[in-house]
Amino acid sequence: MKTKLHMRAWLWMAAAGLLATLAGAEEFNNIEYLCCDWGPAMTMPSKTNAAPQFSDTEEEIYFLKQLGSFTRKKGISGNETMGRGIGIYLCKMKSDGSGKTEIKELWRNPNHPIDTQAQSTWMDVNARTRKIAFSITYAGSDVMGLWTMNLDGSELKHLIKSTVIGGKFQRIDSPSWTPDGEWIVYREETDAMRLAKCDRNGENAVRFMGNEAGSQCRVSPDGRQIAYIHHDGWASILYLANIDGTNPHPLPAPDDKRWHTHGGTYPAWSPDGERILYIGIASTIADISNGKIIIGHSPQYQGKRYTCGWPHWGKTGIVGFSVGGILFTDSELKEAKWLGSSGLSSLSASKSDAGRW
Repeated sequence: MKTKLHMRAWLWMAAAGLLATLAGAEEFNNIEYLCCDWGPAMTMPSKTNAAPQFSDTEEEIYFLKQLGSFTRKKGISGNETMGRGIGIYLCKMKSDGSGKTEIKELWRNPNHPIDTQAQSTWMDVNARTRKIAFSITYAGSDVMGLWTMNLDGSELKHLIKSTVIGGKFQRIDSPSWTPDGEWIVYREETDAMRLAKCDRNGENAVRFMGNEAGSQCRVSPDGRQIAYIHHDGWASILYLANIDGTNPHPLPAPDDKRWHTHGGTYPAWSPDGERILYIGIASTIADISNGKIIIGHSPQYQGKRYTCGWPHWGKTGIVGFSVGGILFTDSELKEAKWLGSSGLSSLSASKSDAGRW
């Protein structure tokens, strides 16, 4: 596939170009953060085959990381850059960005790296079952599709493998658990965009909204509704529907010009299910009951305002992605802070893990 070739070429050529400006023989990592969500804080076991321990009150941030390793050294014809491999890891960290931990390497040297120039990975954690549902697009066929695993990285399962349907390549993204952990709602795209769901084993798949042009679906905390983005021409409108796809309708909106200027993408429910965050020109929080905008601005980081892609709203605040890294903000969209950012990092001579984050 042309897209696959482009992905591999972009990752390796970009790293090689950056490394060419550096002197001496060194080892480097190209670090890319992919997706994240809140989950119950986990203490990894100290003994082999022991079960991890989870907190009932504290949350941590779980995320996927792509780590490309490179060596640059002087050769006969000048400086040479060689790739040593790519690994994709499940990781976690505390809500202040400390305690970054690689939980498990999920893949070593997949057919093609994950393209991070677009939204290629999506993650949703189910706190009740302590499982992660995630999807991957724009990568090698060995990793594309819908997956689940436990929060400790065990029981990694490929539920739905992307394939060709009716001459169109199948794309699956934005998975969202029902609160009981029995179903996963997601967006499927082949000849059209539609919402669908499957059970936790990837079976009994149902396309329950026909050719409804919906995407970026999120199940409400009570499991009764789905928030999603309805595409009407060039407009992206925030919609709600019952969990079975019936009664699709736009969120009730008052006569407020901010609705028209902000648009709507990436909906995220508040933990109590009474408010919803969506992203447009600014980050916006609206009241579910009447559609009234409560907050209509983006959080600031170092004097500049940022918005989060694919945000998740937890007990502590909101996490999402912006400009290649993980961004955190409080529930009032005031100050933001970086919890992790991607890029090229040199490994120290002591081989510490400083160059892995």
